[in-house]
Parts: sequence; C-alpha cells; structure tokens
Amino acid sequence: MACLFHDAGTAAPYDGPQRFEVEGADAARAFLQDHDWPAPLIQEVWEAVALHTSPGIAERMGRLPQLVRQAVLVDFGRSDLIDPANQEPLLSALARFPRLDIETVLGDAVVAQAVLCPQKAPPSSWPGGLLAAHLANPMHGGVNPAF
Repeated sequence: MACLFHDAGTAAPYDGPQRFEVEGADAARAFLQDHDWPAPLIQEVWEAVALHTSPGIAERMGRLPQLVRQAVLVDFGRSDLIDPANQEPLLSALARFPRLDIETVLGDAVVAQAVLCPQKAPPSSWPGGLLAAHLANPMHGGVNPAF
C-alpha cells in the first residue's frame, strides 16, 4: 500500500496544502482506515509514504520506510541497490514496461504544485530542490539529480 500511495499527493484529488509526501501519506491513512486496517500498520504505511524522499531518515524508521525509499531509488535508476542475482529479471521486466518519462512527469507535477503553493516545497527537501531548479531555469525539465 505504501508503494501504491507514495506519489498520490501529486494527483489532483490529494493536492492539499502540505508537501506531496504528506498528502499521499494522509490519503493512504484515510484509505486504510476505510478498510479497517490496524492502527499500527496504518502508521507504518503513513511513515513510509511521508518519508520516501527523506534520505537518511526513511532508512532508520523501520523496514517498510527503508524498502519504499530503496524502491524509489531503484525506480530512479539506482541499480546498485539491487541484489546482483535479481538484476537480470528486474531489468528484463523494466524493458517490457516503458517508463514514459515518469521521472520528468513526476518532477513537473511536484513543481507545478509548489509554484502555486511554495510551502509545499521547503528549501531542504526534494520538492524544494525541484522548485529552486525550476525558478533558476524555468525552461529546464527533468529530475533533480540530488534525489
């Protein structure tokens, strides 16, 4: 569930005043409460979603936040986090399913929200880095390499 909701905060129905990570975590919480999940599991999912762009924090908050953070990094191209025994099947699966420029689309969605609501992009956050890059060069598209 954390992987399903980790970027939900970039979608219009969940575009509230908080950072997209928190909006996605809140959306996951509401969904899981509606489906009667136990409170401790809901909290674990909330933390994993809210922290997935927080390097050094997610990895220390438990196994689920750590795994979601690592999955996001792999999704953005960090193949060094994949067990070598599993690299070929994963790379084969990725080749069958086109990425459709998701890194750029996601970054653009985060920036579009932050332009309208700058508090969604604190300076030391991934959204803040994307917004700063956009403000410095509005014609540049793409993903913040610091992620």
